[in-house]
Amino acid sequence: MTPSLINAMTTADAVAAVLDADRLSELLQRPVRAARLRIKPEVSVLVSLTDRSTGLTVGWARLLWPVSHSKAAQAERLAACLGLAQSPITRSLEEGLLLQCGAVLTDPKLAEPLAQATELGVLGSWEARDVLRYNPSRRLVLRDDATVLRLRTDGGGPADEVHRALSGRLPVPGLLDSQAVAQCEGRLSVQQWCGDTNLADVYADDADRAASAQGLKEATRRVGALLAELHSCAGQLPADLIDRLPHQPAGSRELAEVHARQLDVLAPELARRVRAVGDMLPSHLSGTPVLAHGDASPDQVLYEYSTGRIWLTDFDRACLAPAATDLGSYLAEAPSCQRHALLEGYAAHRPVPGDEELGWAIALSRLARLADPLRRAHPSWRERISADLTAIERIARSPEKEAGWA
Repeated sequence: MTPSLINAMTTADAVAAVLDADRLSELLQRPVRAARLRIKPEVSVLVSLTDRSTGLTVGWARLLWPVSHSKAAQAERLAACLGLAQSPITRSLEEGLLLQCGAVLTDPKLAEPLAQATELGVLGSWEARDVLRYNPSRRLVLRDDATVLRLRTDGGGPADEVHRALSGRLPVPGLLDSQAVAQCEGRLSVQQWCGDTNLADVYADDADRAASAQGLKEATRRVGALLAELHSCAGQLPADLIDRLPHQPAGSRELAEVHARQLDVLAPELARRVRAVGDMLPSHLSGTPVLAHGDASPDQVLYEYSTGRIWLTDFDRACLAPAATDLGSYLAEAPSCQRHALLEGYAAHRPVPGDEELGWAIALSRLARLADPLRRAHPSWRERISADLTAIERIARSPEKEAGWA
């Protein structure tokens, strides 16, 4: 792509350019599209890249404003220091922007933990088809035969400790500890491969298949029961671990402001609506804190077709919060036809929060995930965020009608 294809250097124009698959492909001179997006206004725009024909992850790219030009050289030096066969490629564009791109193994924040895992023998050779998830400069999840490797840019906090403590108590994938994994100081975890897929994909694939409806509802009931069991586990975990967990999820105004600050430079009209929605919702949910997953959703539940078994995974956001937090989080993402089954499974083990509290929890969860269409680099992110805001505004008017449990 010639430099003139990006000639307006506002953050909004840069985002529009990388979300246009044709423009991005011309810019990088290969057929790609953006899959994940991270924005620092007037500093950088970072995307993960997938091949347009195969859908496989092929690397990352970023646009750097003058204030962050030094990061390009840092990434090149890091690749050389690690002895990588490939190095990021950097080009100058108009208006003082730099374009830098590279393979996943050259990721500016993940290259070091990747190299360390390889050197320690924890990670062998891998290909694009082995990538399960890639959030550039944050996290990489790879399948390695019968195991799953999760690489993070930081130590991961108490997530692995929570996961380990729940093993034997709940159906969770087994963590495979070793001296080599310990040397990675929390930036790497290895767990067993469980199931065939996750429930989000099952819901999507089987949405129109009446023959599987009963099986799906039974799986969702088991998810409800599993969340109830999780919520009863706080007293069984080490006290020092419980003390280190976050004790209060972000409040509604705090969540709204985080989204609004980014939208201020991309879509000011949406930013105004986001702040207004933050004022419409309760700051926090009421209720006794329990051990909460913190990001309960169908894609965090692994599923095996032949047996119907489920496993709960990914405890990066584990916290102490009212039970409605997890229930609202799951209900916000699950098909409406599965809502009753989830709460029915939960009610067999613990009292279900009231309808109003569940409604507020669903609204707060939708607010927390409001920027997902943008983060996931969806070209129609404006329309999707607007539709989500409309749904939150509707819930705020009558929260007791949303869950439909009573």
